[in-house]
Amino acid sequence: MRIAHIASEAVPIAKTGGLADVTGALAKALGRMGHRIFLVMPLYRRSLNGPPDGEPVMPEIDAGGFRFRVFRKRIGPVDYLLLDAPRLFARPGPYGTPDGDYPDNPVRFAAFARAAILTIAGIAGGADILHCHDWQSALVPLLLGRDPALGGAMASTPTVLTIHNLAYQGSFEPWVIDAARLPRNLFTPDGFELYGTVNYLKGGILAADRLTTVSPRYAQEILTPAFGYGLEKVLTARKDRLSGILNGLDTAVWNPSTDPHLARNYSRRDVTRGKRICRTALAAELFLDDDDSPLVAIVSRMAEQKGIDLVAAAIDGIVAAGLRIAVLGAGDDDLQNDIVNACRRHPGRAAVRIGYDEAHAHRSYAGADFLLMPSRFEPCGLGQMIALRYGTLPVVNPVGGLADTVRDLAAEPETGNGFRIAALSPEGLIAALSRAASIIWNPSRLLQARRRAMAEDHAWTRPARQYEALYAELLG
Repeated sequence: MRIAHIASEAVPIAKTGGLADVTGALAKALGRMGHRIFLVMPLYRRSLNGPPDGEPVMPEIDAGGFRFRVFRKRIGPVDYLLLDAPRLFARPGPYGTPDGDYPDNPVRFAAFARAAILTIAGIAGGADILHCHDWQSALVPLLLGRDPALGGAMASTPTVLTIHNLAYQGSFEPWVIDAARLPRNLFTPDGFELYGTVNYLKGGILAADRLTTVSPRYAQEILTPAFGYGLEKVLTARKDRLSGILNGLDTAVWNPSTDPHLARNYSRRDVTRGKRICRTALAAELFLDDDDSPLVAIVSRMAEQKGIDLVAAAIDGIVAAGLRIAVLGAGDDDLQNDIVNACRRHPGRAAVRIGYDEAHAHRSYAGADFLLMPSRFEPCGLGQMIALRYGTLPVVNPVGGLADTVRDLAAEPETGNGFRIAALSPEGLIAALSRAASIIWNPSRLLQARRRAMAEDHAWTRPARQYEALYAELLG
């Protein structure tokens, strides 16, 4: 099949979060299965000095009044088609600055959606499937058959829309209709209108042939008011076209036996010794006490969604329970300050590193005994999968993909691989970690749990096969 993924970011070209990991890894997995894969995304430039990376592949495109040049860069089995419009995408960051989102984001990504359609239509052979990701490309299914400016390009091509995080919908005031040169007849309940606003994701949900999200549990959760963010009724109306496919993990990047960032590589066979050495190295790096007490890691955005406010409030109790804690992340300034202040109260027992350091993240996963993920919602989550691969037992709030991947060792002693938080509160976090810490003093049970966790298969092969079956169904 000829499959075109349309996304605002993808590794290794541009990344701000998990969306890039998923789009890049899924495209690569499908390419390795023998499909012809295109990945269409903006060409982000911090500077106009020098030529864009890649080779020009077609004449300039006029999309919504903006001129795009198209460059192709082949990486492994994937053809990255990079859409270059400096007026829109030559900026300090893909979506905004620390002061907020760019105000013209609705214009930028409406033009990108049009340019993506015209790019794929202009490639010899086109594509059999258009697979769109999140709100930034959600207009593609809607515009295909309803925007006269596209001249019917690709109108009959089946479309898939994957919702990676429903909290981000591309919701704007109605002025964007004219500013982005969108057809006014789309501002209706069967288009992108939602309670008087323009909602790009809603338009895509109604127009796409199939909808997916990134875990089976999250596909159920988003049909409810608690997780639907105002789109639960729209999604419920299309639930027969909605499915949840659990994300995979790039097992070449996340592999404790070959990871170049670790103090010592290890496998299931020597996990106890390997993790002991990695834990000692991590403690030294963070000026934590080097003792036998359990070490808890957090690798996360500093956001309320991730439960970081609960972590800050729980650090005193976590330390009092005899555990050490190491935090890595960046995000909300107030949450960062709360974490920093809490850790400062416990030198040698709690440490924080503000920012995202890829190498340090690898060392955190390897050196910790437990990974804490108290997310209020989590569409899929990659952290718990990485932790399992490194023999680090996750302690999670059982929502979304966390519920799909983490089984409590108390409830399922023969198949468990982590611990579930019973009550999402500071006290609940302390109780769950105290329960988890008890396994440290039972070496045979700990070794069994670690080896079971490391044996799990979270590679991209299985989800890629599921997407392949979905595409084949659409093509009949």
